[in-house]
Amino acid sequence: MAPAQLGPTAGSEPVAPPLRRDARLLTLIAASALSRAGDVAWFVGLAWTAAHVAGAAGAGLVMGVSSVPRALILLLGGALADRLDARRTMIVADVARTFVLLVGLVLIEAGEPSVWLLLAVAVAFGLADGLYDPAAGTMPRQLARPEDLGPVSSMYQLGGRLATLVGAPLGGILVAVGGLSAVMVFDAVSFVVIAGVLFAVVRPRFPLPRSVGRSVRADLADGFGYLRRTANARTLTIALCGLNLFVGPITAVGVALRTREEAWGATSLGMFEACIGAGAAVGAIVAIRWRPARPARTGLLILVGQAAACAAVGFAPYPGVVAAMLTIGVTAGLASAFLSGAFQRTIGPEFLGRVGSMTMLSDQALMPVAMIGFGVLAAGLGLPVACAVTGLAFAVLVTWSASRPGLDLPAAALVTSARADEPSPAGATSPR
Repeated sequence: MAPAQLGPTAGSEPVAPPLRRDARLLTLIAASALSRAGDVAWFVGLAWTAAHVAGAAGAGLVMGVSSVPRALILLLGGALADRLDARRTMIVADVARTFVLLVGLVLIEAGEPSVWLLLAVAVAFGLADGLYDPAAGTMPRQLARPEDLGPVSSMYQLGGRLATLVGAPLGGILVAVGGLSAVMVFDAVSFVVIAGVLFAVVRPRFPLPRSVGRSVRADLADGFGYLRRTANARTLTIALCGLNLFVGPITAVGVALRTREEAWGATSLGMFEACIGAGAAVGAIVAIRWRPARPARTGLLILVGQAAACAAVGFAPYPGVVAAMLTIGVTAGLASAFLSGAFQRTIGPEFLGRVGSMTMLSDQALMPVAMIGFGVLAAGLGLPVACAVTGLAFAVLVTWSASRPGLDLPAAALVTSARADEPSPAGATSPR
């Protein structure tokens, strides 16, 4: 199979403007940030309402159940993203999420919200999310030139960080002023906006090959087969699946335990979290302009510093913990952008949805296990040892991944499902 090529061929006119003047792509990034802010506000409002309706246990049930359908459907969503038109799939998912919110709004306005109603809305919302996210993950490659995939990932990262910073307090304000209904209206409007942008503005420039395998199940099997036979894609996927499993327990559990042990107070805990967010935004801004020759290897080596910062959380004095949180944030902003761009360029175009859904699922399915494991380690050996062991394991993972040959591709090249001297895989593909 001849290698596929992304972007204009030699001698042809460019089909995408420079990134700073690419209104189509910049509009989608802005609309995605607005939609993300709406989602953050929705989850704040959902948690607050569930806590008032059903107490702590009910809130935990609602928020926990809301993530289950998304996890269950992610792999299916990835397979469909490689089979169907991603833009249309995103529009359908946005319409579905808007419909879920509006039906929930009508029912809430007709009576008091109940835990069963909140559960039903959360489950339906999660199902639509599981279809939307893998399709959305293929859009940068369909819109951006190869050399712009890293900066585009940085812009998405920055938009997501800003959306979280704005959406969380906005959700609190809306639920305080107008209850859950106000939050649902805001989130529904955000979905209408991004659906409108997808319908009226976004047109893929570089259509991806589409799977025409005999079934979705066969497509899923072929996605795993692709990783088995493609070393650089497998290495990058393993690294991306493992990153948050080391950092998440430190930032979510380790920092809270350290703050409690030292009696630094809730204000300090909030400041530590703010340091991560601010640092990540700074890192994403820097990554928009910084274009390393080897983005995957550069991103992984940057994370060695993040691993050291994770270890420092367990024993550093107060200023050291602040510095560690800033380091974790800045390195996350940089590395996430570089690795996301490398992922977009490295994964074979006909497998982008399936492999992307695998990395998303790892966070959903394995993060609870990682949290529990870190807590057990901290309880048995102490927080300093737990942080040190986690940081060391993290450093080993990223160093091993960065040392693998062939990790980075030239900006003009794409990996396809098979090398030129290999037979095509069972799940054949064809361009749309």
